[in-house]
Amino acid sequence: MKTVIHMLGYASAVGGVSPACGQGPLVLQQSKELEQLLGHLSKAGIDFKWEGLILPQPFSPETLAAEVRRLCQILAVTTAEFTRKKEFFIVTGGDHTSAMGTWSGVRAALSGSLGLIWVDAHMDSHTPETSESGRFHGMPLAALLGYGDSRFTQILAPEPKINPSQVCLIGVRSYEAGEAQLLKKLGVRIYFMDEVKQRGLAVIFNEALERVNRGTAGYGLSLDLDGLDPREAPGVDVPEPDGLGLKELCEALKSLSGDPRLQGMEVVEFNPNKDIQQRTERAIVELIQAIGSHYYA
Repeated sequence: MKTVIHMLGYASAVGGVSPACGQGPLVLQQSKELEQLLGHLSKAGIDFKWEGLILPQPFSPETLAAEVRRLCQILAVTTAEFTRKKEFFIVTGGDHTSAMGTWSGVRAALSGSLGLIWVDAHMDSHTPETSESGRFHGMPLAALLGYGDSRFTQILAPEPKINPSQVCLIGVRSYEAGEAQLLKKLGVRIYFMDEVKQRGLAVIFNEALERVNRGTAGYGLSLDLDGLDPREAPGVDVPEPDGLGLKELCEALKSLSGDPRLQGMEVVEFNPNKDIQQRTERAIVELIQAIGSHYYA
């Protein structure tokens, strides 16, 4: 059983919609509810460490991609170190470009391939050629699969970080043709919201776990808060109606708690300026509590 949990803030929104998203990790560091949860974990014998914030530097439109790469490189080196030590981590964000750093680092430290569960309202699988907005937070999954800007696909290593057969998306309900065509071509398993509603999130998660554990040395969880229904998590930049329920998602995460194959988790796209009555902040605390439930049950 892991006895250390590291918290790391990816305090950047330079690849996303609103600069305010970069303030999400700072708000979480100051959250009274999260502080109370960490106190419960401490009493259970868990060494919980805030590892600080990864902060952007000044950039221009011409250097934006290089700045995203720099941030992801720092994050990758850090998550690789946690993985080598077999210590669990939680990355808070910040925009979803974090995933290019988080999982590049984990893959570099594993002795075999990496599985990945990706919870999101969107596919995040654009390349510069297919993206209408050009925002990099819509490209991280494609980059991890080896497609897109080489500055993102080659973080720590030149090869793809995940195999299409060892990743699955859950909760998708908004996407564009270009990214959908790429994932279809690669054979990536996508659980659209219609299927989640029909079959139930618990069943979907069990199938996803089987997929990401098949032939891998471990797996990770990338959780974009817009995967949740905006009535429960309004503090996101790109809300999409009719999303996952918080209670059901927390129950699914409890099934992962304490799994030695789970290397880490990221919870991203929190924009505190758009939050209502701290609903999203509280949702994040509940999600972290769920993933840590094994330690203090």
